[in-house]
Amino acid sequence: MLNRDIYLKDPVKNQLANNGVAEVKDDLSEQALKTLRYELDTFVCDGEYEKGLDKILSTFLKKLDSGSEQPSVWISGFYGSGKSHLAKMLRTLWVDYTFDDGRASRSIAQLPVGINNHFIEISNQGKRYGGLHAASGTIGSGVENVRLTLLNIIFKSADLPEQYHLARFIMWLKYEGYYEKVEKYIEDHGKVFYKELSHLFMSPIISNALLEVIPGLASNDKEVRQLLKAEYPKVNDVTNDQMIEAITDALTTSESKFPLTLIVLDEVQQYIDKDSSKAYQVQEVTETCSKHFGGKLLFIATGQN
Repeated sequence: MLNRDIYLKDPVKNQLANNGVAEVKDDLSEQALKTLRYELDTFVCDGEYEKGLDKILSTFLKKLDSGSEQPSVWISGFYGSGKSHLAKMLRTLWVDYTFDDGRASRSIAQLPVGINNHFIEISNQGKRYGGLHAASGTIGSGVENVRLTLLNIIFKSADLPEQYHLARFIMWLKYEGYYEKVEKYIEDHGKVFYKELSHLFMSPIISNALLEVIPGLASNDKEVRQLLKAEYPKVNDVTNDQMIEAITDALTTSESKFPLTLIVLDEVQQYIDKDSSKAYQVQEVTETCSKHFGGKLLFIATGQN
């Protein structure tokens, strides 16, 4: 007998789709989904992985209706220990992502009974609220503002523009019921809506669309552009209250319910490094998120220490 014969899958024929490195980000490209499918299929949920998931999920469920804040989670481990992989699997299994062939993530991964029961309970609890939602990403080393970076990740997960001022504009359009009409006007005139949106203050077609859809908004397109610059300026920072308001507006459903939400920030330790000001920003953002949303938001970060 050869060593390769003892494995369930032949290691010579079975190539690592992710090259042994898990990337925690909301990527739905064809290659990313192919890699995700492989990671779910080969996920071995026992040992510390099982213990970690059990502690995270059971604590979340206990705190959900307790009226107290939802504890945040720090996943630590040396380089290559699998902390990002654990966070990625948790993010995917949380929403039970369904692939194009109809297979759901929880049916692909071989999960222990206890862990699977936790996820079932989270889905059941999600029906009481606004469903399940998850957002994940990495804070870049050059980023100076954690609040805006977090909002960028959350906006992207909610199919909104990542930039704060553009996301606020789109959320206003949807709240007032103008979004579909403005989008249709722009596309009927041969333009791509989101391409025009990137030039919000300069695009005449957006100004004309608003004039058409909202009578009395302004006298001409120049006034509309001035209104947009005043109402939705580009910003370099937001307050904690503005951050919470933006998260609430971005994720709250049409039934005015906030979904059970998981936020995963990978490699936070690398971002902080030895910078105490960055450490304080991360702490402040984490505490702010954990104390709001009635225990329906779970904040997870990973790092080597």
